[in-house]
Order: sequence, then structure tokens, then C-alpha cells
Amino acid sequence: MREHPKTGVYVQDARFVPVASYEEIESQVDLGTSNRTIGATNMNATSSRAHTVVQIRFSQKEFDVKDGSVRQNLVSNINLIDLAGSERSSSTGATGDRLAEGNAIN
Repeated sequence: MREHPKTGVYVQDARFVPVASYEEIESQVDLGTSNRTIGATNMNATSSRAHTVVQIRFSQKEFDVKDGSVRQNLVSNINLIDLAGSERSSSTGATGDRLAEGNAIN
């Protein structure tokens, strides 16, 4: 996540993929989920070691029947954010690389 002084908060290197159905949205979310890094801790066998942000942008356009121009464009954004595990390092039992990874995330 970064913040631009004029345009605000954004996700660096985010990909925006046009989709036309729920199934296509689900496929993109699954692709992002499969790319997450996970690792076992004493508190969770599959603890997320990465932050995940999914933004769904809905765009509804109303066209002028006469000339085909866009009369109205309504846009809604939904942000789904899953933060990496933030357990206290002493309770996770993490050591070595897993402990360093957790500290870097938190």
C-alpha cells in the first residue's frame, strides 16, 4: 500500500482485470488466494503470512438512445482486505525464518 499526495491510497502493482460474471470474479479471487504465502504456527496451521486486498469495482452505464453517448456512469468500489496474522510472536511458537517473517509483516 502506498499513498500519493494527490490521488490518495493505492495498492502498488495492483492488477485490474475486467470481468463480466460472478464466476469470473470468483476465479480472480481464487487466483489471488493461491498466490498468498502461508505458514504454520502453533495458533494456526495455515496462518496467512501476506496481506491481501481485493477490490471489486462495479460500473453501471446508462446510454443515450439517440447518439449512444454515456448519459450516466455509476461506479461503486468494494474493498475486501485480509490482513496477515498478527498473533503475538511468543504465543505462535514461531522461530527462525517464520519468526522474522511474522515480525516483518507486523
